[in-house]
Amino acid sequence: MRPFRSALGLSVIASTLATSHVPALAETPEEALASRFRAVEALIDAQMTKEAVPGAAIGIVHDQNLIWSHQYGVESLRTGAPVTNDTLFSICSVSKLFTGVAAMNLVEDGKLRLDAPVSDYLGGLRLQDRTKAEEPVTIRNILSHVSGLPRESAKDHWADNSFPDLARLRADIPAHQQLYRPYDHWQYSNLGMSMLGDAVGSASGSDWGQYVREEILQPLGMTRTTTDMPFDQVGQGFARGYYVRSAKGERKPVAEHQFRSFAPAAGIASSVNDMAKFASWHFRLHRNGGEEVLRATTLKNMQRVHWVGPDFNEPAWGLAYATRRYGEKTMWGHGGYCPGARTEFVMRLPDQIGMVMMTSANDVSPGSMVRTVYSLTEGAIRKVHGAKDEKKKPAESQSDAKKDVNLRDYEGYYLVENYDWDVYVGVNEDGLFAMPVFNNDPAGNMETWQHVEGDTFRRKRKDDTLAEAIIFEREADGRVNAYAQHSYRYSRR
Repeated sequence: MRPFRSALGLSVIASTLATSHVPALAETPEEALASRFRAVEALIDAQMTKEAVPGAAIGIVHDQNLIWSHQYGVESLRTGAPVTNDTLFSICSVSKLFTGVAAMNLVEDGKLRLDAPVSDYLGGLRLQDRTKAEEPVTIRNILSHVSGLPRESAKDHWADNSFPDLARLRADIPAHQQLYRPYDHWQYSNLGMSMLGDAVGSASGSDWGQYVREEILQPLGMTRTTTDMPFDQVGQGFARGYYVRSAKGERKPVAEHQFRSFAPAAGIASSVNDMAKFASWHFRLHRNGGEEVLRATTLKNMQRVHWVGPDFNEPAWGLAYATRRYGEKTMWGHGGYCPGARTEFVMRLPDQIGMVMMTSANDVSPGSMVRTVYSLTEGAIRKVHGAKDEKKKPAESQSDAKKDVNLRDYEGYYLVENYDWDVYVGVNEDGLFAMPVFNNDPAGNMETWQHVEGDTFRRKRKDDTLAEAIIFEREADGRVNAYAQHSYRYSRR
């Protein structure tokens, strides 16, 4: 934790040690989790304000319930309509998960073959094969991004958002070349997923958007989610995206556009409430088995690792699903980055915990934020909601010293004027935690403070030994208004 800038006087310390008795409060796991959520809200608000992000929404799912959510900012800087859990954001490349599920639904129905050349479903259209590959570009290797296809089509559609229609995409296919032979390298490909979306439409006898709506969104009750960008709802349920800030600190709104043939790669708009339903569907299938949209065995096969680099130096990928490591935990999901928006959707499947965050700006990282939120809350969620491998522990009896304090008295946002040393102090079951707000790793640099006596705590080291004292200060009416650590002072906001 960074030090204070100004010292706390000895008279204040003396008065703090003489603080009168306050009512007891036994901190339950539920209260400790609520404190973690309040810390996360403070962290998000501070980070989004600092980066001048127009709007953001985040939610945490456990099993079949959205157990926490938070909204920041507005849907449009012009209208000022506040973001809600039903606000639609462009989810960008998270759309690829829906395209993958649609493709595997057709595989189950025998209308697509996983190892068939994708050209079989595109009227025989083929890319130029400069690699003389023996392995064709297939549904399977497109889903794992190891087809050898380039990332994008020949024209830079992302520069001006002039995405091609389906006829143009098909006409351009013969002009493209494979970069590598399939399975030689991992190469993320929006072009490949767009071609796969075309194949989904051809095999289903409809089109990609209609198939996703009828076979995935409607059965899962994702009634707000769209397969195009609903610009007619800007400020009335849809968050307009904004580009990176200029040198003057201004943000330019993203012009109206549709992803058209690239929609299978990046064209879905969804909300926290709807993405929570998507996460809960995964948890149901993993727990119950059976069939709902897909067979449980098919979904599990999509989420096992189908590709990892020969030296484990490339992303590990399933069929459409990315797998990531949060410390020792494996997470499944996808991120998204597109004009004026960024999204992160991840799930810890064994624990039935899912998280989604959506923003209406390019220059923030919801992936980093979600990773931090997971680290801050995962243990407390497991204690309260009973993740399957979490053993319930009997509550430990509190010492007389702990019973003499109301830990909630100390909870809040503390700062040092003119510095970015802001800290959120929250409540654990047996003491306090202190989280640095403007830090590259807030969860990793969080401190635990153990109560000693009165308004005095001590920092608990990783080996459980106690370090320096943290002494809180109170107003005349008993309200906590500051604390001292390393002889420096943090004021409560």
